[in-house]
Amino acid sequence: MHKKWFILPVGLIVLAGCTPADQTPIEETSKSSNGQNTSSETSEQKEETTETLTEEEIAHLEILESLPEDANSKDWNLILVNNWKPLPDDFEPNLVEVEPDKEVDARIVEPFNEWISAGLEAGHRLFFASGYRSVERQQNNYDNSINKFKKEGFTEEEAISKTEEYIAIPKRSEHHTGLAVDIVDQQWIADGNSLTPDYDTQESQHWLLETMTDYGFILRYPEGAETLTDINYESWHFRYVGKENAQFIEEHELVLEEFIELLEERENL
Repeated sequence: MHKKWFILPVGLIVLAGCTPADQTPIEETSKSSNGQNTSSETSEQKEETTETLTEEEIAHLEILESLPEDANSKDWNLILVNNWKPLPDDFEPNLVEVEPDKEVDARIVEPFNEWISAGLEAGHRLFFASGYRSVERQQNNYDNSINKFKKEGFTEEEAISKTEEYIAIPKRSEHHTGLAVDIVDQQWIADGNSLTPDYDTQESQHWLLETMTDYGFILRYPEGAETLTDINYESWHFRYVGKENAQFIEEHELVLEEFIELLEERENL
């Protein structure tokens, strides 16, 4: 179950002990009337303030303090593309072909190939279904899906709604970044299956979940997080964010939107 982390007011964070770098701690400057330092008094006041925090607020402070030290919300591997935040107009993908007609960002080729190779050693012949997808191709997939549903008798509005359950709006798909990969296993495809949630019944999918953070990937759209991602559960869709970030996200049961929100909160302190 994914927890919804909240933004803690900056003033509350400061009172709880997270003093901004350009502000001298109170206990170092407070003096009594006779010139003596009154640090013990201010420390007690701070302790009283901390004690007034709820368990949820304390947990939030702790997660902020434990964020990966070098992570920044503007890092290339943390670019956020979703239904609320489209791909920047000036975005230029840095692509390498890893299989015929299948590309990913050049910077993730090594961990991706290592992951696929490790799967083979573990007895899983993995199938790389999709990587980078241009805006034009996404638009084509989007339009084709809408037309398909309309031919089945759905209204335009219904067809759009059903399409957007699993197909991102053009310019709002992670596949435009080259950092997203759709993976199932070859036998799953050979048996006539496609990219469907019940792929999670397969041992290969369980193995992917168990090992993904070792290679810097996360399951981008986990079950139960639909209100946070605006995308239905996708058991096959993985996203590269970097090893340390991936491990933090998995440990704290976050989605990428929540992780970036936390980073931005830290950066704004």
